[in-house]
Amino acid sequence: MLLTPPYEKFAYTYDRMMKNVNYTRWADYIESLFGKYGCEPKTILDIACGTGTLTSLLASRGYSMTGIDRAKGMLKVAREKAENLDINIPFHQGDMLNFQLDQQFDVILCTYDSINYASNEKEMRDMFTRVSEHLAPEGLFIFDITTEKNIVEHFHNRTFSENHQDYTFIWKNNYIHHTKMCRTFLTFFIREGELFRRYEEVHHQRIYEVGTVNDLLKAAGYRSLSAYDMYTFNRWTRSSDRINFTAQLV
Repeated sequence: MLLTPPYEKFAYTYDRMMKNVNYTRWADYIESLFGKYGCEPKTILDIACGTGTLTSLLASRGYSMTGIDRAKGMLKVAREKAENLDINIPFHQGDMLNFQLDQQFDVILCTYDSINYASNEKEMRDMFTRVSEHLAPEGLFIFDITTEKNIVEHFHNRTFSENHQDYTFIWKNNYIHHTKMCRTFLTFFIREGELFRRYEEVHHQRIYEVGTVNDLLKAAGYRSLSAYDMYTFNRWTRSSDRINFTAQLV
């Protein structure tokens, strides 16, 4: 068994495990936010871009995209995907907490609850500050968080597994209420030649209240434009599984 960093071996199976994610709907929603706030971006940075599906989709719609992710394995898939689509996208390896690209962007995205990987409020504020250094004047910062309701209802103490010809995975989840931390244990058995090798990853995500996120945005120099129930222009509620934020520098 080999313990690997988050998303390094997950990259091999990620797109197949996440085949239910409607990236077209996600891209449409992001573009609807552009329209709502009168933003006509040319350059977009996709933080924690993963395997680059959303990045490539937005690039195909005419935006000049840049992607950044911490996991080399995810970036390898993202680059291959863009190359296969004949799309030129610069992908950089970097942590969302301390990346430096020496460039500003009209819009910065951080989707699919990647923000929840900030393990405490200081990390989240540091991330917001780093984003602000890369955001053009009047640019939009668009991101989402998963909620405690979603974790407790759909993941806490649940195990998912699938068996395929070239890989098997076991996905276990545990939510610790008093620390608001969700721990995910991923075990992969990936075919390598005639044998399967076992890999394990441990993921930690922190749950944040909307008020806390808005306070941290304000402390980092933003004004929060909205906190919507995902894919809508409706205010979030306690029944929301995912909440989408749009912010702008003051």
